[in-house]
Amino acid sequence: MVEAINNLNTNVPTVKNTAVLEAKFSDIKDKQGFLGSIWNGFKEITGTGLSKSDCESTLEKYKRGEISFDEALEIIESFDKKQDEMSDLGANILTGIGAIAAATVAASAGPIGWAFAFAKGAPIGAVLKTGIKVLDRASNNKKGDEFDTKQMAKDAISGAITGTTSAVASGVGAGIKAGKISLSIKNGTKCGAQCGALAGSASYMTDVTFDDDKYFNIGDLVKRTATSTFVSGTVGGFVGAGMYGLSNNVGQDVSKTVSQTIVADSTSSSSRKILGSAERTALAFNA
Repeated sequence: MVEAINNLNTNVPTVKNTAVLEAKFSDIKDKQGFLGSIWNGFKEITGTGLSKSDCESTLEKYKRGEISFDEALEIIESFDKKQDEMSDLGANILTGIGAIAAATVAASAGPIGWAFAFAKGAPIGAVLKTGIKVLDRASNNKKGDEFDTKQMAKDAISGAITGTTSAVASGVGAGIKAGKISLSIKNGTKCGAQCGALAGSASYMTDVTFDDDKYFNIGDLVKRTATSTFVSGTVGGFVGAGMYGLSNNVGQDVSKTVSQTIVADSTSSSSRKILGSAERTALAFNA
């Protein structure tokens, strides 16, 4: 009897479990809007990361008994999580660029401090991210979720924070002007850490406010804030060094046009967001 149990193939698929996996995957596919579709298309072409094709292959492997139900579910859920993360990253990048453009035009390419960044970047960011995510949901196959009021509120808060932290001046240019890479790294790290602390704490409080299964815990707040501060700070320093190294104006006092400032700041902001996402993945940070 013991020998029979030990020899039991736990990978043998059942009709019920197959139906569960197929329903889960179908729901995930249906909720993909244009942002998720673009990201999945990139993965299909490059072969990097889990794609729809990988999930379909996973289902076939389960049906053939090559992998267990838990293994198949883990892969499908991992695809779902990464699609959500990258769709939000795409929305944040677009939101950041829009907020930078609005704040820079208002400041006439002058330095943008925190107060000005909040005054100009926050409202633009809130409107942009909310609108982008509404359009994203409108382009999926799930009917009636475009104007989800709870999600729209979360997107508005997130967009306001993204708009503010994207528009504020990092101070990297001061290092380039002075010809000191250490100053660019220092200012990039400082601004990144400040932006990360604000984003991490605001994100946690937003989740607690709007998610029914989230409850406030001071330890979790500190952890989320500290994690976000660390990631954004290290990335900010790295981007500061990169912008210094790529600059053709080291040691010079060069005045930029509004359009040049928007391009430079958008490149820096988008790089920080992309590298921050990569660092969180590499370090297995969920914050």
